[in-house]
Amino acid sequence: MKLAFLISAHTDPQQLRRLVASLPDDSDCYIHIDRKSDIRQFTKVVNHPRAHFIQNRQDVVWGSWIETQYQIELIKACLKAETPYDYLITLSGLDYPVWSNERIIQYFEAQQGRNVLQGIQMQADDPASRQYQEYRFLNNHRQKSFLCRLGILMRKVLRLAGVKKPLTVKADNREYHLYKGAAWWAITPQLATRIVEEWEHNKRLANYFKSSFCPAETFVQTVAFNSEFASQCILTTGRYQSLQALTPFTYIDYVPVIKLLTEEDYDKIQASDKMFCRKIVSGKSDGLVRMIDDSRRP
Repeated sequence: MKLAFLISAHTDPQQLRRLVASLPDDSDCYIHIDRKSDIRQFTKVVNHPRAHFIQNRQDVVWGSWIETQYQIELIKACLKAETPYDYLITLSGLDYPVWSNERIIQYFEAQQGRNVLQGIQMQADDPASRQYQEYRFLNNHRQKSFLCRLGILMRKVLRLAGVKKPLTVKADNREYHLYKGAAWWAITPQLATRIVEEWEHNKRLANYFKSSFCPAETFVQTVAFNSEFASQCILTTGRYQSLQALTPFTYIDYVPVIKLLTEEDYDKIQASDKMFCRKIVSGKSDGLVRMIDDSRRP
């Protein structure tokens, strides 16, 4: 079982070093460092032979299509490897494994090519879909910049005018329904290849997401659930409940914002039986990491 971990980071080089060192020995890590960050702070600390820092770095703006672009860059780097991977698994630099490496490998072996990608179709009458029914032009510009402010103004004007972004898009002679999930997933190289192709060659579909809210949590899911890969993914029905409910193998506490995890969270993390947890920060989560490491040992 050959695993590739796709890691995005912008802070805390020491935690990134700790994360890379904790993963299965035969796996590889492809790492995207936000272009705003000094990559030298990371490369001088994370010198593990399985760590590969990708060159085509993006200036990340949260909630914008730039997050999808760095996902694509990470996927493309993995797909170029001489030895193909069985799964491509997304992590952030502030994640940490809870399961032993042996259990992680056994889990993916048991999937037998299924994609550990969860999603829910967004419905127009679901209050959670409101943000996805807004056009978010110019959302790739930094907060408080002139173009960012202009984009926000455009969004407000369109909202007042009653203009709504549809939850479907017609592209490449077919209709795609919008699906939402989390940015943490594990997919096969076959689905990964389809995702790259859709982003780079299906321009009408890609442009739909370039004016959408947080496409890092919708583009991959939309491609997967509108394709022959849908039956190999995890479909959630009903109305959207929470991001936690759509995160198949990562423990997060996201009410109202993501919580920094410490020793007091250990029991909840273990009770969740999730493979990874987030958010781990050097100097503040060290005690929790020691507790997790003790539980991961054979």
